[in-house]
Amino acid sequence: MKLIKLSENKGFAAGNNEGYKHAVGELILLLNSDTIADQNWIHEMVAAASDQKVGIVASKILLNVPFVEVSISSTIAQQSDFDESIDFSPRGVLLENISSSNTLAQERIWYKSGFSEPTILKDITTRWSTGEAKILLPLVDEVNDFSFIIHGYPTHNNQLISSGSISIKNEPVVKFSISPNSIFRKNFTIHRTASKHRHIWLVQNAGNIVLKDGYSKDIGSVTRIINKQVDEFYEQDSAFFCRKRNLVAACGAGMLIKRAVINDISFFNEHYFMYYEDIDLSLRAWRQGWDIIFAPKAIIKHDHRATTGRAESAFLISMIEKNHLFLLLTNFPIRIFLKHYILFLFRLFDSILRQFAFRFKRWDLFLIWRLRASGRLSAFFSFHSQLLIFINIRYWWSTRDKRTYNQLEQHLY
Repeated sequence: MKLIKLSENKGFAAGNNEGYKHAVGELILLLNSDTIADQNWIHEMVAAASDQKVGIVASKILLNVPFVEVSISSTIAQQSDFDESIDFSPRGVLLENISSSNTLAQERIWYKSGFSEPTILKDITTRWSTGEAKILLPLVDEVNDFSFIIHGYPTHNNQLISSGSISIKNEPVVKFSISPNSIFRKNFTIHRTASKHRHIWLVQNAGNIVLKDGYSKDIGSVTRIINKQVDEFYEQDSAFFCRKRNLVAACGAGMLIKRAVINDISFFNEHYFMYYEDIDLSLRAWRQGWDIIFAPKAIIKHDHRATTGRAESAFLISMIEKNHLFLLLTNFPIRIFLKHYILFLFRLFDSILRQFAFRFKRWDLFLIWRLRASGRLSAFFSFHSQLLIFINIRYWWSTRDKRTYNQLEQHLY
């Protein structure tokens, strides 16, 4: 192994370009420092690249911790049974946010299905189950502690008793019966090694889809909007993720790229720094006639966002906004770029106005919108400082395409 030390942080794009200068061989493998590769990973990547038309191979990227599925089954009442309303929503049990001594585990608990939208009262988040609810608990440590607090129905009708059971992967652990206005507490300790037969692995990336608006999405990522907030999680590994398939974009966290491709289209565009540089590279390769494939047996485990953090930041916003515009300008029709450039300006002005609007009303919202305004303003200046460079890049590549945008559009979502 050869370690190359740089004098400054040059980002993902320039860092890999520097490494490539020292690389030998016809197949170049990229692997993030926050990943662990399966022992057969290299073999599977090389095997998948045997076809001459294949230029890039994408790994199956799993989240780096396993999960176990917990089910809460209970009797059901209707909202109208205890508040005399005309709301007939099903109510199973009222569950507080599950707590864990590990902060990372707390962040990754996923209320998978069978719950209504959460409500917050005095800093306590609760959600009603609808009778059959499922939760995924992350096993971050060898010994993992979780605490459940379940409330009985908020009524004085003593006949409305909540009863049910908690199971781990369909194996009952405890039964409960809760009188109205009472609380049931249960602490669980789950040992990672001992529970290996119950492990569920989540797919963080099985290649990327590219949307018609130029944004990309990990194949495996799922999102839902709860209380106007976008919540992201990942799908369970399944038969769908065990099939080889063609892609238009691959994730740079675990990628094989042939030297012939780099000779043809060059390597990463260093103006991206990080984020979307792998999508840009993929689209350039695809437009030049190279195939990109997903190798389902080439598995790595990834500590997703270990570098930038999981929370929203001005840096993250700046990188995504700026690089999205770069990608549109160089790889999409000009009408699509102009549409999303105008939408970006609206987002920028909206965040600036909201920042001032909340300055003396809601300090918590002011901080959120100040962060977004700062990130978008940084993206605005950075994008325009490099605009002429990307106009030239767009023209240079448009005269050399072997696959047209109309062909690419058939693979967009």
